[in-house]
Amino acid sequence: MSETSRVSVIIPAYNSEQHIGRLLESLAKQTHRNFEVILVDDCSTDNTYEVAKILWKKIKLIIEP
Repeated sequence: MSETSRVSVIIPAYNSEQHIGRLLESLAKQTHRNFEVILVDDCSTDNTYEVAKILWKKIKLIIEP
């Protein structure tokens, strides 16, 4: 894969507040830099999105009702 290839990382999440930080830290260590992160939150009742937003400023959010 060339460095110009754009990759979308789609993360399905439900009440993942305790684990989302480790996942995003792993993504930050990747050598391929041209990617976006899309968080699909299935109506979490915890702070999954808030924690993710603090750690990954350009995260895209999709909320499933």
